[in-house]
Amino acid sequence: MRVGRAAVGMALVAMVVVAAGCSGRGGGGGAATAGGGGEAAVAPAAGQAAAKDQAAAAGKAGSTGAAAQVRLVDLGNRIVRTATVDLEVGKGRLNDTINRATEVVTRAKGIYVGSSTSVPGGDPSSGQVSFRVPVDAFEPVLRELKGLGTYRGEQSSTEDVTTQYIDLSGQLASWRAQERVYLRLLDRARSIADVIAVQNQLQQVQSNIERLQGQVNHLEDQSSFSTIVLHLTEPGAAPAGPPQGRLARAWATAVNGLGVMAAAVLVGVVWLVPVAFVAGLVLFGLRALRRPRPA
Repeated sequence: MRVGRAAVGMALVAMVVVAAGCSGRGGGGGAATAGGGGEAAVAPAAGQAAAKDQAAAAGKAGSTGAAAQVRLVDLGNRIVRTATVDLEVGKGRLNDTINRATEVVTRAKGIYVGSSTSVPGGDPSSGQVSFRVPVDAFEPVLRELKGLGTYRGEQSSTEDVTTQYIDLSGQLASWRAQERVYLRLLDRARSIADVIAVQNQLQQVQSNIERLQGQVNHLEDQSSFSTIVLHLTEPGAAPAGPPQGRLARAWATAVNGLGVMAAAVLVGVVWLVPVAFVAGLVLFGLRALRRPRPA
C-alpha cells in the first residue's frame, strides 16, 4: 500500500510539472506576440525615456559643473604682490649675486624674467634682475634673497583683484552659455540666410569670450606668481632710484618740457641776433641812399 501511494504521489507531481511547463511556453508565446504587435509603440517610448534620462544627466552634469565653477571662483583671494629690494653686494660680485639669486628662485619653482647691468670701465657696477615666484613661496624667497647682500631698502605693494576676477569669470560663463545656444541653433538652421545670421552672432560672442578669457588668464597669472625685482649695486656705485609714481613722472615730464622750450628759445636767440644785425645794416644803407644830396 505504501508503495502504491508513493507511486501515485510521484505521478501527481510529474503532472503538475508538465502542466507548469506547458503554461510557461504558452505565456511566453503570447508575450512574444504582444511584443511583436506593440514594437512600434514601445520604441518611441524608449527613445523618449532615453532622451529624458540624457536630459536629466546633462542637467545634473551642468549643475555639477556650475557648482564646481563657483567653488573654483570662490576658492581663496586673488592678490597681486610685487616687491623691489635694494641690495649692496661686494666689489666684483654683481654677476655672482645674480646667479645665486636665480638659483634661489629656481628651487622655489620660480621664473627668471630678465636682468640689466651696467659695468663701466674701472667704476663700480650696478644692475637689476626680475623674477616671478609662486605666491606661496613669496615670503621665504624674499627673505632668502635679502640675505645675498647688504640690505638697503625695500618697496612692496599688494593689490586685491578678487572682485575683478569673479566679475570677469561670471561674464565669461554667461558668454559661454550664449555660445552653446548659438551652436545649437547653427545645427538646426535649414537655410543659408539662417546659417549666416547665426554665424555672425556666434562670431561676436566668441570674440567677447576670447577677450574676457585673456583678462582672466592675466589676472590668474598675476595673482599666482608674485614679482620680485632686485636692484644690485657695488660699493661706490650710485644706487638705483625707486620706481616713480604718476605724479613724479608727470613732474619729470614737465621739467623736461621746460628744458626743451628753454633750449629752443636759446637756439632762436642765437640765430636771431646775427639776422637782426644784418637787417639793421640793410635798413641803414637804404636810408642813406634815400637821403637828398645837397645842391
